[in-house]
Amino acid sequence: MKKAMTKTMTEALTIPAFTFSDELDATALIALRKEMKQVHTKLTMLPFFIKACSIAMQEFPEINSHIDNDLDEEGYIQRYVVKHSHNFSIAIDSPDGLTVPNIKDVQTKSILQINDDVRALSAKAASGGLVKADFEDGTFSVSSVGNIGGKYFVPTILRPQAAIIAIGQAHRVAKLVDDDASPEGFRIQKADAINFSISADHRVIDGATCARFAAKMKSLIENPNLMLLNMH
Repeated sequence: MKKAMTKTMTEALTIPAFTFSDELDATALIALRKEMKQVHTKLTMLPFFIKACSIAMQEFPEINSHIDNDLDEEGYIQRYVVKHSHNFSIAIDSPDGLTVPNIKDVQTKSILQINDDVRALSAKAASGGLVKADFEDGTFSVSSVGNIGGKYFVPTILRPQAAIIAIGQAHRVAKLVDDDASPEGFRIQKADAINFSISADHRVIDGATCARFAAKMKSLIENPNLMLLNMH
């Protein structure tokens, strides 16, 4: 596991990447998850982020790309492939170290199905039961430290993928809300915020595309009921 991580991270240093970061309001998501946990007790927030990224990719498919690292004589990549399947590699902290198996065809699955897949992969990682097929054909990566701690970190792209998102821990913030009834014109209310960062390969993804993808994903997380309408 350590040898594989060393090889993968060394290769990642060859990627000309940039990182986009933002904060989102997770108050509605946390409330919805709390309500859904009355029935689905093992539901985490990670599947909501996975589904939101997959839905956003429908508008920005180049985020879900594989890059051919062979360069031409002038130093340009010769091709990249936009992948049809959304096979999301999920960073899992296993007894043997960090491992990144993937969930196949996220675009066809509901949030609850994704949650079941995350749990199944975590169980296999904990028992040493992951097999080669669990790692093959990943197209986009998701890394979360929400259950450990830390608000922000810069993720490393997993070749040949073009992008990865890192999700921080939810934390309480004071939010200004417009209020015409208040003498100040606003009021302060409690909110739950989550920071996220997207690292992307600048050879095929520009900053504007990444920002628009992030804005779409963010709007879905901040209005999570919209995702429940997208069951596949």
